[in-house]
Amino acid sequence: MFKRFALLFSALFALAASGAYSAKISLDKPDGFYKSGETATCTVQLFKDGEPLVGEKVFFLMRWENKNVKRQTFVADGKPKKFSYKSDKPGWVYFGFQVLDEKGKPRRGKGVDKHKLIARVTEIGAMFDADKIRYTVEPPADFAEFWEKRKAEVAACDLAPRITEIRSGEKGIRLFAVELSGPRGIAATGYLAYPAGAKPKSLPACLSYLSWTNTDASRWSALRHAKRGAVAFSATWHGLPVGRNAKYYDGILKPRVKGGIVNVEDRENWVMGEVYTRVLCELKFLKSRPEWNGRDLISIGGSLGGAQSTVAAALDKDVTLAVINVPCFCEFNGAAVGRRGSIPRQAVAKTPAALKALNYYDCVHFAPMIRCETYVCTGFSDETCHPSSVYALYNAIPAGTKKSISTNPATGHFGTTVNTRGNARFNAFFNAVKVGEVPSEVK
Repeated sequence: MFKRFALLFSALFALAASGAYSAKISLDKPDGFYKSGETATCTVQLFKDGEPLVGEKVFFLMRWENKNVKRQTFVADGKPKKFSYKSDKPGWVYFGFQVLDEKGKPRRGKGVDKHKLIARVTEIGAMFDADKIRYTVEPPADFAEFWEKRKAEVAACDLAPRITEIRSGEKGIRLFAVELSGPRGIAATGYLAYPAGAKPKSLPACLSYLSWTNTDASRWSALRHAKRGAVAFSATWHGLPVGRNAKYYDGILKPRVKGGIVNVEDRENWVMGEVYTRVLCELKFLKSRPEWNGRDLISIGGSLGGAQSTVAAALDKDVTLAVINVPCFCEFNGAAVGRRGSIPRQAVAKTPAALKALNYYDCVHFAPMIRCETYVCTGFSDETCHPSSVYALYNAIPAGTKKSISTNPATGHFGTTVNTRGNARFNAFFNAVKVGEVPSEVK
């Protein structure tokens, strides 16, 4: 018992001794947008327990697109510091800061783990001529033909839905576990929810997508959208049965997917390419539901879910509103245009064959096919799905398509960037459903 208390006291003491780190960071242009030829200046001040940080080492990283252009270690003196970058061309600059321990390693703990993958006490980014960013890598000559064939396979396939009602925990809402049998042996799974007693052809439909995490689909998303008056489907990306624990998904997906590199050189059988086929199956299923009004169909997702929402909007003309948050799979061959390629980067870097296959799955190539109202978002501190690549997608959406993008220079990935305009439009739609009038836009 004494030993247990001693260990607890030691842990608490270590935490208290480490202090709570924080920071103030800003750009001379608060929105983070600059023109080519201008200079972006970042001002940062670090704190510990609310007081200016003094005497500790800080590592500063400045990145221009896929290159580290400055790496510097300095001793904090309690005063704000300025760092600048001037660009003569369109692109993205990133400023990141780490507090180092006595061994020169990034500290871990409260206030210094802002970033899930790399310890950051604070970070910010800026875009130069964001509206001029383009991805000049051409899609495969048979890109459209390839996807028309996939669409035809799904259209001809009997999905044989297996629908099992489960307890929703929400009064007036029915919830179901769903399994679909797609072509090529590709299963699609998720949760279906809708208001009990919904009449045929009475509800808008909403399809929400999961990010690249080895987890179950989100019951919460399906229930939330159903409570707002939709027939809703919350999809897994992996097609495994819903309702299992994290250990189950992790144990199967880690060896099956291997970070997305399985069959990465094979355009027909890339393991993550199956996700796009699942999107088509899920859309087909949701549109077959008798509750759908046949008019309003929304897709929404972030990261890998953002890629799925992009594909849904591009390949299904019935999608009427797409919310695309910090999408991945943009610019697999980013190196060809001086940017960092999309995940899975290690596979792409190894072989031209992978680049050739992945070119069929690049979201930027799907963007010109989007005709529905579309809302995209990106954070200028996103080191996972770089904002310049998201802008390549956004700028490739036709000018005649109603579109909008939300940005924040100080946010990044992992749910930190909010699609403010997309969320406003999404909320306005469902608020209007209750009174029977759907607005055409939210300014």
